[in-house]
Amino acid sequence: MPLMTQIRNNLTKAFAVFAVFFIVYIVLDWGMDIGDRRRGGGSGDVIGEVNGTKISYRDFSELLRSQAEAYRRQTGSDPDDQTEQQIRSQVWNSVTQQALIEQELERLGITVTDDEIRDLLLGSNPPEVIANQFKDSLGVFNRAAYDRAVADPQNKEAWIQVERDMRRQRRIEKLQSILFASMRITDGELRQRFIDQNVTMEADYVMFDPNRLVPDSMVAVTDSDVERHFNSTQEEFKVRAARKLKYVLFTLAPTIEDTTVVLDEMQRLTDQVKSGMDFMELAKTYSEITPEEKWVKHGELTRQKEIEAFSARKGSVVGPVVDFDGYHLIKILDERRGGAEFVRASHILLNAVSGPDSVARIEKGRSLLQQIRSGADFASLAREHSEDVSNKAQGGELGWTGRGGWVAPFERAAFGARVGDVVGPIRTQFGWHLIKVTGRDNRELKVAQISMKVKASPRSVDLAYQHADDFAVLAADEGFEKSAELSAYEVRETTEFTKGGFIPGLGLNEGAMNFAFSANLNAISSPMTVAGGVAVFKVSAIREEGVRPLEDVKGIVRSQVVRKKKLEQIRDQVNAFHATLTPASDLLGAAQSLQNINAQKTGPFKSGETPLGVGRDYAFIGTALALNPGDLSKPFEGARGYYIMKMTSKTPFDTLKFSNERNTLRDQLLQEKQNRLFSEWLTALREKAEIEDYRDRFFR
Repeated sequence: MPLMTQIRNNLTKAFAVFAVFFIVYIVLDWGMDIGDRRRGGGSGDVIGEVNGTKISYRDFSELLRSQAEAYRRQTGSDPDDQTEQQIRSQVWNSVTQQALIEQELERLGITVTDDEIRDLLLGSNPPEVIANQFKDSLGVFNRAAYDRAVADPQNKEAWIQVERDMRRQRRIEKLQSILFASMRITDGELRQRFIDQNVTMEADYVMFDPNRLVPDSMVAVTDSDVERHFNSTQEEFKVRAARKLKYVLFTLAPTIEDTTVVLDEMQRLTDQVKSGMDFMELAKTYSEITPEEKWVKHGELTRQKEIEAFSARKGSVVGPVVDFDGYHLIKILDERRGGAEFVRASHILLNAVSGPDSVARIEKGRSLLQQIRSGADFASLAREHSEDVSNKAQGGELGWTGRGGWVAPFERAAFGARVGDVVGPIRTQFGWHLIKVTGRDNRELKVAQISMKVKASPRSVDLAYQHADDFAVLAADEGFEKSAELSAYEVRETTEFTKGGFIPGLGLNEGAMNFAFSANLNAISSPMTVAGGVAVFKVSAIREEGVRPLEDVKGIVRSQVVRKKKLEQIRDQVNAFHATLTPASDLLGAAQSLQNINAQKTGPFKSGETPLGVGRDYAFIGTALALNPGDLSKPFEGARGYYIMKMTSKTPFDTLKFSNERNTLRDQLLQEKQNRLFSEWLTALREKAEIEDYRDRFFR
């Protein structure tokens, strides 16, 4: 039985490698039962629907619990409210994706017969993932041992599970075959990929910028010109259907009362420790981060914890220490001397400036130094004068740092000073520094911690939802903006977004997306759970699929017409200059007689890179690829104007290397095409799908 368990455990990894595009589907399908295949599901147990296929709350919550447990194992702590929402969103997206794939398998009639599975498992070449469990140290497959394992009645249940997994895998392989049946990699694609990776070019070029050569005052553009150009380029202005949402967000952030509860609990634990109770036993019971005893150096705790811990004596308990992840009690269990030295410092930074003002900066630094040496408080001067916004509010505090943690001039000055010294001004690439050394230490501490996060209490969460419900009702009666103003709520608005992707500022949210594309203009939603809280939405703008009206893009079209007319005006000048050249000409030398043109060398570049002074210009790259060393191009239009190019060097096409790398390149290109096709296929399925999200009925 252990052998069969090992086979079962290894199947997940092997199948994920073999069917990379369907990892999510396989993993979820093993753990869930989309479509109620195992049992019926009542409407009260339905958390969502995908084209009518019900997703049960029971299955969803099982997977959610599994993912939360994986997070605990990885981080050693429970997910906070925001992380829980992120996990819930990830699981939802994965589950709905699985349902869409399952529906396509059914629609296409993709099945696997018992005979296919029998041939697969009992044939001469069993699947590698299973056969590997029956190979000896030399890699020889022991067929007799494999047959005995198949025939052993004790392995019946394990083999049933293996058969199920292989059946799922074969269905996926068949779907892959359909999706990728017409996919081919041409010789031209292989050669182009090899060129992209291996061919380096250098060229001289002259660029005629129409905006420098022709002032706007020399170009007359009529409304007829604009309309004619728009009619001939409407393909450029086609857009997908899009929406905008206004919303009021009710955050689920902890309240002052929630913080007070945690502080009171931490104080109670502090009192218990002082009364003699065992710190580690309390940590095992109350800490939200897995407690452990560990040795730490300077720099291995957050700054606030470090300052408190290294200022304490052995055996003492410090805290509660507030940090970004909550409140902490820290016990100093032991201490020892380490091999590395650390320095604690604060600084006042005066940013470097160029020109005559640089002298004034140095003088200001010297003046501040004199004030400090005369008794002025360093931290107060740092808060007033330092230009390091990251720590000026903390009086210039930089914390503890070992060697290599600061730039060299700063480090030499800090490590060369004594505790209490103020040195400077010291010049670095950041500016001028006054440095105060406040500590020097090589200790290491053995510490243990009790940690608690400040979370929104159930009462706080209920209150946020109640406020959202009240606002939704008021907004329906009084209007969205007016109600927000009366209640002093901030109204936010997304930028325009299309169906199936991310909602700007909110991320993936099926409920908000469905509301945006199913509701009418100015419709107001019921409260919906979003990342970080609960929101009430209003459809603030609707744009249907089609060509954008001329009025919306008139400025863009006019600028295109202006550019086109400018190019027409300089075309004769460009052609006349080109007529004076031969392949033997010095292109850059000849261009010296011209005014207001850009003539320079590209430097080395590959086809996927940006030549110096050109930027990402496909016309330029395409022309370069077609030239041989010594060739002079004809004038061609690029993104910034007309170009004339002379190829000065190009790596020869290495036929032998291409032959050796051909199969690898083919695999790379095929993988990329398959990934892209699968992504587009899934996106199309999702856009056409009717997805109902009922999570708000179950989660807050």
